[in-house]
Amino acid sequence: MGALPVVKLTVQEYFALDAASERPLEYHDGEIFQMVDATPQHARISSNTTFSLAKRLEGTPCFGNTNLNIRTTGRNYVVPDITVVCGNVIPSPESRNSVVNPKLIVEILSPSTADFDHGGKFDLYCQLPTFEEYVLIAQDKPKVEVFTKESETRWILTKYDGIEATIRLESLNLDLPAAEIYTGVEFPPPQAQV
Repeated sequence: MGALPVVKLTVQEYFALDAASERPLEYHDGEIFQMVDATPQHARISSNTTFSLAKRLEGTPCFGNTNLNIRTTGRNYVVPDITVVCGNVIPSPESRNSVVNPKLIVEILSPSTADFDHGGKFDLYCQLPTFEEYVLIAQDKPKVEVFTKESETRWILTKYDGIEATIRLESLNLDLPAAEIYTGVEFPPPQAQV
């Protein structure tokens, strides 16, 4: 016996469901995925990072936003944890509630999404011409990875470990102290080595 076919929804059906949903929804080639509830740790890191970025972006043409819907292709709409847009917001052709011009995207890694954030989601973001920097923030330890676009085919990875690190965001010409990102965050004790 074969598997049941997956029902594919249109983009219009996706936006109608997203508007009625209490939690953001992502759309991947006709399939809809509900965003999982953030842990308190995730929420704290998101709030800290958004606030730190907002302070540093004041007076510039850039602004940060949480849970902003991003159109990566006509068949994929994703919701990063934090998005920075510079200049005018350019809405997607399908919905004014979705944008196509992020400059920097931040994802806070969760065990259930870390692989997709590192791989498939990053690939989707790379299709956006305005996208220049990708920041991945760990929840379980003070660790941040920054992918900075050097050319259309080359990205440079910089890793920052420890609470004393200062994260350089080249696309915005600013620095974020890890201590600000992780203010009030308690890390689990390190696992004992066997």
